[in-house]
This record gives sequence, C-alpha cells and structure tokens, in this order.
Amino acid sequence: MTHVATGRPAWLESLPKQDGFTCISDARRFAHDEEKYDAQYASDPGNMQVGAGLVELLRRCEADLSGPALEIGCGTGLLSLGFAAKSPYPLTILTDPSPAFLRITQKKVRGAGLSEEQLCYAVLMGEEIDRLPASSLSLIVLRSTLHHVLDVDAFIANAARALRPGGVLTFEEPCLEGYVLMGAMAQFLPILAKAAGKPLSEDHLRHVDLFVRSMAFYARRDLDKSAAEDKHLFRVDELMRSGAACGLDFEFKANRTYESFLTDHAQDPAFFERFMRSYVKYCMSWPDDLMAVFDAHMPAYCGYLADASRGGSGPYLHGVWIGRKR
Repeated sequence: MTHVATGRPAWLESLPKQDGFTCISDARRFAHDEEKYDAQYASDPGNMQVGAGLVELLRRCEADLSGPALEIGCGTGLLSLGFAAKSPYPLTILTDPSPAFLRITQKKVRGAGLSEEQLCYAVLMGEEIDRLPASSLSLIVLRSTLHHVLDVDAFIANAARALRPGGVLTFEEPCLEGYVLMGAMAQFLPILAKAAGKPLSEDHLRHVDLFVRSMAFYARRDLDKSAAEDKHLFRVDELMRSGAACGLDFEFKANRTYESFLTDHAQDPAFFERFMRSYVKYCMSWPDDLMAVFDAHMPAYCGYLADASRGGSGPYLHGVWIGRKR
C-alpha cells in the first residue's frame, strides 16, 4: 500500500462546528444510554484488535490510500481506536449521529495517547452520506452500522459516489439466514424446558418471545422500520447486486470479523453455538438463570450444526463485505 500525503480537504473545513465536532448532519441521540453501551456488550474499552484487523485487511487487498478514510457509526470506538492507531490514510474521519458517542470515542483515543493530528470527529447520519462530495474518499467503513440505515440500496449508491476510483466500501454486518435460524431454534426452548420438568417462568417466556420476534422483524421486508433502531438482516446476493449496480465489485468473507484478519483463520465448528449464546446474553440481555436453561438444552441442537459445518464456514451469521469502486 502506498500512502500519499494530502492536506485536510476544503469541503470538510468549510462545514460548521459545534462542541468541537464537525457537523455534516444534525445530531441525534442513540436509542439507548450511550454511557452504558460498553457495559451491556462487555466491550473492552482499550480494544485495538478490531481496527488493526481492518488495516490488515486493507493491506491484503492493496487498497487505495490517497484520500481520506471515513468511519460511519463509530459508536464507542470499538473499531475506531485501533484504526486511529494504525490508519495509513492522510486523514481519518470518525463519525456518528450521536455527539455522546463521539465524546466517548475521543476520550478513548486520548486515553490511549494516540495522535489526533490526522483525525477528525464529525456528526453524520448514515442516511445523509449523500452530503459528501463525489470522489472525495478512499475508504468508507462501517462495523455493525449498516443495519441501522433504512434505505440500504440508496446508501450503497451514495457511498459509491463518494468514493474515488479504486476506493473501498467495507462493512461487517449480520446475515439473514443465520439469525432466522437462531430464532427458529430458540422458539423450541420453552418446549424443551417443559419436557424436562422445569417450565420457563413468565419472565423467561417474555425474553424468549422477544428474541424470536426480533429475529423475524429484522428479516421481514414488508414492515415499516423507519422508527426502529435495528432494521435489517442481509443476504449476500442482494448486497452483491446492489453494489454491482453502482460500480462496486464486492467480495464476501463469511463469518469473519475485522479482528480475524490478524491471524490465520480457521472456522471452529462450534462457532454457531458460541455466537448464539453470546447474542442472547449480551444483545438480548437474557438473565443468568435463563442462560442456564440455554446451556442445559441448546448445545445438543447446535451440535448438529457443528457437525454439518465441518470443513466449511457453516450457516452465515455475519461477515465482512469488501467493495472496490471500478
């Protein structure tokens, strides 16, 4: 990868600023308390691996580095911290609709002693990426953010417009088939518990029902999701077609995360069980006593998937898309 140094672009300098952040969009709070986000997901506040893995992925695909890089939806900085530490771009723009998230990320960057000379923090909603100038960026990256955007096809088209030829749009997102499979399996947990002589409590039934209904909601295409925070699950073929229609050649890495590119990757057959357990515990906030029911009954059924997935990646739960602009 070659690094071409440039100054901060005039279009970015011309934008208004508020509380030290560049304003591309109007600010919008996250649906939940930003300060509690890391605790809910048991995130390591000093994690450098996710961003470092992204840089390694970009190195492998010989990405263009001549222009600025833009992260959309930085949240609490899980990707941002390691990326800011190793970014090979002349400017890295970290964005989120929530100023509270930007302040958390900025605090982490400063706490890690990283230079901010080539960093910019900006308020930006993913839906308003069309406000960016054409051919102004060499990288647009999102981690677990695209599923918040209502019109995904429009987003991809506008991202492609904002990229320079050879620029990269990459994102890590959930896949429809794996999440629907998790929901389908979870709906049998109350039956299994009852058959074992320990029926679920009303509170536990509500947790399971919410999870099952949430997976179906994310997958469905016939609902108004404009007011929902989480909106979509993705099919690989659909995103490939969407990218191709606007000049992006996509590659898909199944069941990969950005940090997985730091090591030689071999898919563990027990991946599905680990992922499902982590998801219901942290994303759906299942209590410990319900997790004990999960551990008593679900591993046997997840084991079938582990056996069926040997030698391959198994059902697509999530993955990394890398799209290069032609």
